Amino acid sequence: MGRARMAFLAKDEIEKAHATSLRILSEVGIVLHSEKVTRILLDAGAELSQNRKRVLIPESLVMSSLKSAKRPILLASADKKHDLSIPNGPRTYCACGGEGVYVKDLVSGESHYATSDDLQNFTILVEETPQVDFWWGLVGATEMPTNLKYLAEVKIAFEHTTKHVQAMASGAEEARRSIEMASIIAGGEDALSKRPVLSACLCPISPLAFEGGLTEAQVEFAKAGVPVVAMSAAVAGLTSPVTLSGTIAQVTAENLASMVISQMACKGAPWIFSSDSSAGDLKTGSIDYRAFESLLLRTGMGEMGRYYGLPTMVAAPGLEAVATSIGSIEEGVPYMVLQALVDSDLGSGFGGIDQAAGSSYEQLLVDAWVWEAARLFVREFDFDDSSISFDTIRDGAITNNFLNKRHTISRFKKEFSSMVVPEARLGGPSEPHEKGELIKSAWKKAREILGKPREPLIPKYASRQMEEIMAKAK
Repeated sequence: MGRARMAFLAKDEIEKAHATSLRILSEVGIVLHSEKVTRILLDAGAELSQNRKRVLIPESLVMSSLKSAKRPILLASADKKHDLSIPNGPRTYCACGGEGVYVKDLVSGESHYATSDDLQNFTILVEETPQVDFWWGLVGATEMPTNLKYLAEVKIAFEHTTKHVQAMASGAEEARRSIEMASIIAGGEDALSKRPVLSACLCPISPLAFEGGLTEAQVEFAKAGVPVVAMSAAVAGLTSPVTLSGTIAQVTAENLASMVISQMACKGAPWIFSSDSSAGDLKTGSIDYRAFESLLLRTGMGEMGRYYGLPTMVAAPGLEAVATSIGSIEEGVPYMVLQALVDSDLGSGFGGIDQAAGSSYEQLLVDAWVWEAARLFVREFDFDDSSISFDTIRDGAITNNFLNKRHTISRFKKEFSSMVVPEARLGGPSEPHEKGELIKSAWKKAREILGKPREPLIPKYASRQMEEIMAKAK
């Protein structure tokens, strides 16, 4: 089948990045701030560097881990209606951005620090917005004590959405307690390993370092069959080489090291190749998600994941500041199409503002609405004998008329998305719209959804059991 997608690397360049990543791991190695996980890798065949501060991972360990890593993997939903299986070819499943610290009203301009109430509201919007495929915390429960924050977020997620939940854990104990919570939803720990309703995003720290708590949490998730996303977030020129090629090689090495950790903890553990790496703004020392090169980094990392045949999470769909300046879905499509062209199974970014530092209810809806139209650009197109239809070409050439052919009548809606979704076009609005009109419509829709009375989606006994798990963590 034909499919539009963005390509950045040639085959020999992909292979060079792979070879360099293997050399990085075997000669430079990783800093691993966990004696427990270091011992797991050493027992599996890794070695300590000469100064005993880094773990060197041989090629044989990487290649055996590539063979054992599970694929495809299931991201299960509580209701079984929103299950996601990846890799999945042309479809990119999308979620919100991650852990913004404030919420902004894009109509009034007012903002406030995020709380559990905001996280609950965003979760309700995720549940009610069909274009959002799974849950990722757009904000955190910032008012909660540190030892309860993560568990409170997981509880809120399970109470207010039936979709797959992707969260984070800062240590082994948090991971075990969140596994307990997920097991309540799945029907037990054995059921959770078969139908993981929870996955965990645990980030390597560029350059080539792994925080102890996160890595020990990863081991717990791997043993429980909970998928782990290795979201490396290198910043080119600051925490990785300034060249795109060097950053891709380093981030690939960080991902492969994470994969080895999961596989050595439990062979066959579900694991997802991921990158949120970006260009660096060398004037300010900050990230620059809006740089063209950040899009190319995502494209390149997606190609590396596909090279290994692994499920990937590298896409970052979202309009950011553009959302407040457009009047219609159609005006936003050209911006979102570029992000849709990145070859990725999963993506996150809906609802984020100010380069993911903040969040907005109405931004989430605008991003989702525009994504629905833009993703039609990357759907699959038939390219078999029936779709080419030699007979139609022959008859049309003789009669100089293709409009009355059965082939045309039966296929035109499937072939041209604008026939079904008028907004799915590149070319500006078909009728005039006021600047900011779309964000105002989303503001009204968000308040309408959140204004309806709602009850938690899980039984009261399940909520009580989760509260008991949280009580043990106090």
